[in-house]
Amino acid sequence: MVSTAATQPTSVICTLHIWPSRWNLPSIDPTCIAAIFYLQLTIPGKFEVVECTNPDVSPSGKLPFLTHGHATVSSVPAIISFVSSLVKSTSSGARDLDASLSAIQRAKRTAWCSHVEANIGDLVAYSFYSVDDNFWKLTNPIMASMLPIPQRYYVPGRIREMHRPRLEAAGLWTQTASESEKDSFGKRQKKEDPKDNYARAFERDKVSALAKASFALYAKLLNGQKFFFGQRPTTLDVYLASHILLLLDPPFPDHLMRCILEDSYPTLAEHARNVQTEVSQIPQQYLFAPAQKQSLLSLIPRPLTNPPKTKESRMDEADLRFRRMRWMWFALAFGGVACYVAQLWIKVTVVEANRRPRRVQRHEADQFTEHEAKVMDEEEGKEDEDEDASVQDGDE
Repeated sequence: MVSTAATQPTSVICTLHIWPSRWNLPSIDPTCIAAIFYLQLTIPGKFEVVECTNPDVSPSGKLPFLTHGHATVSSVPAIISFVSSLVKSTSSGARDLDASLSAIQRAKRTAWCSHVEANIGDLVAYSFYSVDDNFWKLTNPIMASMLPIPQRYYVPGRIREMHRPRLEAAGLWTQTASESEKDSFGKRQKKEDPKDNYARAFERDKVSALAKASFALYAKLLNGQKFFFGQRPTTLDVYLASHILLLLDPPFPDHLMRCILEDSYPTLAEHARNVQTEVSQIPQQYLFAPAQKQSLLSLIPRPLTNPPKTKESRMDEADLRFRRMRWMWFALAFGGVACYVAQLWIKVTVVEANRRPRRVQRHEADQFTEHEAKVMDEEEGKEDEDEDASVQDGDE
């Protein structure tokens, strides 16, 4: 998505916003790695990277996104298209990775890139979010360490639920992941069932077959070459390598994909390392810009101040539901606080109102008691005087 026209001054440096880096990789997200590799191969030294953990700052609600002057570009295909437009400017120094490809090869490249993002992307999501051991022992702790409080307690689970429908449709959502029960702090409550072992073994075999079918396509397409279309990496090489590296390098407790790649498809692992080496050997390395500081204001949902979104940038149902629930949570929280303050004020007012009559009654009672005591004293004095008078009359 491009929010403004791409006619920006070429002297303005590009800024790429991505998920943070881990495991000696530029990011924990395959599309973010692909964006970094592509920019490093096309405009080395002319962009900077900002590590971001709040996808809401992106126009599409997803990372990565690129800013260049007043232009904001979201999604890897849009970033590639934007950078390709800079190639036309002689002063930009940008290089076209696919300049040597014919029209037919470019069409195949586009189709295979979409296939990589859909199929190999599902395998990456399976490794990070579907396998229970991988999610609770690696993905969730890593993401929690990146996020501020309180996002660290609900964002990893939110992202996992966003991947769930796609993985279920692809047959990659494990039964144990869907049946695991968790308490309010996100910790699993262990429920041992002998049937789970058989279900887990069956699912591993099914996932292994799906993964091998996808990997076999790219191993055949690579055909023993260093890169897909010759001796220099193209956009397709960048796409595939960014996904394969996230299946090889993270220390997954369940490393099924790494075993399949290293044992059955070592050429794909070697290809990913070749792309990584090409990127690292470029002398002009990118710079890291200071990350945006998180504050309590980031918890408040932002109003719709962005430009009107196109169909491609429109949020999916999970994002819309999350934002609506967040607005409802804040409304309930503020409403609860307001009700509590109102009730407390009413109680204080009632108590003060009740105390005033009591004080008046006590004062009146004290005055009445004093008056009654004086009257009794006067009556007793009169009785004494009458008795003295009667005694004197008797004596006479």
